[in-house]
Amino acid sequence: MILFIVSAVLAVFALGFGIFLSVQFIRNRIPPVPFNKLIRRIFVVIGVFTLSFATMMISIYLWAGIKPKAYELTAAIVGGLLVGFLGSVSLFSFIFHYYGGKEEKGISEHFDKWMFKALMAAFPLFLISIFFLTDGFANYVKYPLVNGISFTHGFVNPASAYGPNIAFYAICILSGAIYVYLLCDHKFYLQYGKHGILESTFIVAFPAGIIGARLFYVIGNWNVEFANDVWYKCFMIWEGGLTILGGAIMGIVVGVAWFMWRNKGYNIWLAVDIIVPTILIAQAVGRWGNFFNIEVYGHLSSIDNWWWLPRFIVNNMRFDNSGAVLADDMIHVPLFFIECITNLLGYFVLAHVFGIALRKHTELGDLAFGYIIWYGLTRLFMEPLRDAEFNMGSNGYWSWIWSLAFVIGGSLAIGVNHLVRYLKNKKTANKLAKIIETAVVGVIALTLIIIGSIMMANSEFSKELVFNKFNWGLILLALGVASLFGLLITLPPLLIKKKEVVEVA
Repeated sequence: MILFIVSAVLAVFALGFGIFLSVQFIRNRIPPVPFNKLIRRIFVVIGVFTLSFATMMISIYLWAGIKPKAYELTAAIVGGLLVGFLGSVSLFSFIFHYYGGKEEKGISEHFDKWMFKALMAAFPLFLISIFFLTDGFANYVKYPLVNGISFTHGFVNPASAYGPNIAFYAICILSGAIYVYLLCDHKFYLQYGKHGILESTFIVAFPAGIIGARLFYVIGNWNVEFANDVWYKCFMIWEGGLTILGGAIMGIVVGVAWFMWRNKGYNIWLAVDIIVPTILIAQAVGRWGNFFNIEVYGHLSSIDNWWWLPRFIVNNMRFDNSGAVLADDMIHVPLFFIECITNLLGYFVLAHVFGIALRKHTELGDLAFGYIIWYGLTRLFMEPLRDAEFNMGSNGYWSWIWSLAFVIGGSLAIGVNHLVRYLKNKKTANKLAKIIETAVVGVIALTLIIIGSIMMANSEFSKELVFNKFNWGLILLALGVASLFGLLITLPPLLIKKKEVVEVA
């Protein structure tokens, strides 16, 4: 215990001292030390923090009297070193890249680029190293894991008769929302040089999203859960029952309306392109609430198929929602983890690939509509993987059909967005490139529609939501229809003749 406390104090002191040095360097017009000297001190801070953090992890074994196996000790030592090193590198790379003052503070453009590369490499590896670290302790924790804190009985798990007063599900949702707010606030600061622009929007949009998520759940499960019960059960949100699809719709609509009303001096299209894709991060964090609640999991599967997962996830997914343990070789498919990774990937694709690398090929608003398509596709393929207990609607198709609507609606919105902007701006276009692009999009769209229609015509509708021939056909048909809206991007430059502009001398 003493070793753990001493190591923890040393780790906190080292990290705090490093942050203090960095802030002093950034805030002072004349830095107290040259940048090269500061970097050497930061490297010492990183080294001390890394060793102290790893020592903390090892001391847990001594404190608890655990005799770990070789691979567990290795995971604790190596994982502790990696988490400490990569986490601190990510932190200081972020600070100096985004707030360092660049060349006026002695930070060369070359070094700044390397700090950005370090951040992009270190942070994902930091997240992976956390999972590796947990394997050193996963087998010494009681399962199922606690899902909240009761004011009268302390930590409680899903199988306990005492419901949590502070649920980890709520903590996950709130943590994701706060992180997204801070991220968006930071991006607005970089764009407009001012913090706090989104405060009132966040205060309004977040509860609106919760209300929308509950409303969507109640409507979708009305006949299954609410029709024959007391009317006020619709408001008993603490018993669970939120649908992200509904929360996304309500949160975005209310947030956009409020932002336009309160922030008339800012470009709403730029704002939604910054804010809306980050919702994927909030959803990725929020989905861990399903992990602690042991809910919204997938069908049964062999543990051998999931050997690569962190051990604590495997151990917790071996329980069902009632607290009963599964057979030794079985596990529920961890849909929360799959959606978490998919959402994080989606944010990276939208914000960094289309938002930066391919920005010249997109219009303002495309990233926001791209979120609708991405999340619709994610849920489109994940809904049939759910355990039937958690499918919404009398036949389980409620969320799945709305996922199809997300894909089609988002595609239509992007097509219309490009069409309207083309008509407004009359952009020049490479005719040959547009002809090829239009032909490719048209062929893909018609092929998907034809194949999907044939598959649906040759199979019967299933009352159970599974990946059968009919549903695959419906997916292909929906993707084909969505692809047709791509012609709204490619056709106008070919069909609409631009007016000649005559210059008057």
